[in-house]
Amino acid sequence: MEKDQALRVLRVALAEIVDSRGFAQLEAYKDLRAVDAKRREIRVQIESVAGLPNALMADFDKNPDFEANSRRVRLEALAGYVRSAIKFIETGAVEKPKKIILAPPDVAKLTAALPGLKDEIERRWRDAQKCAHVGAHTAAIIMMGSVLEALLLGRAQMSAGQAYQSPSAPKDRTGKGVAIPDWTLSSLIDVAVDVRWIKADRGKFGHALRDSRNVVHPWHAVSTKADFDEATCKTAWSVLEASVDDLLKSLP
Repeated sequence: MEKDQALRVLRVALAEIVDSRGFAQLEAYKDLRAVDAKRREIRVQIESVAGLPNALMADFDKNPDFEANSRRVRLEALAGYVRSAIKFIETGAVEKPKKIILAPPDVAKLTAALPGLKDEIERRWRDAQKCAHVGAHTAAIIMMGSVLEALLLGRAQMSAGQAYQSPSAPKDRTGKGVAIPDWTLSSLIDVAVDVRWIKADRGKFGHALRDSRNVVHPWHAVSTKADFDEATCKTAWSVLEASVDDLLKSLP
């Protein structure tokens, strides 16, 4: 949970187990089973707060007060942990999650037909993550889309004969086949699905990433009311990773 949301949730929880004087709200919990149910609920809430010290939950799980044959003892112990969590959040003592940059996969075979592409893919793979980590969501999506396009292009160049024979291969107005380097990302995705370089569901999500990537054109971003966030980036990243995995498995 985000900081403000976590504080709201925990303060409500605290008011449900002790009153303003710190005395257990015994009338709200008829037996130990009801107290235990509340303890499990609050444990989930505390655990969902990013950055709290691991020692807090470790101590929570082994506290003997939660085994006491007393509703008051259990509730007051529970209140103590809620107060601790609130204090950590209010004082800014929560640990910020580390931003990890995942190493790019080995795409040497996919990019062999296009000299220099491997290094560019690896750079963009890392840059996409860096953008996502600092909240530059639009830039991250554009980077991810460009990586997908480049790798699909590389795969098509590897098996050009198979690619051109696909019913999804694009043709110009005269019915002549378009050269692979001139294919759009849409055509690359459709052909990749048709010849089974990537799974069909991956193709559907790939088109969603393609459409999102098109916000590289400002007017497209305005007309589609694009509003990317962290969740968008996580979804797009999963699509990219799965598609790359499919492409690598498709190699002869």
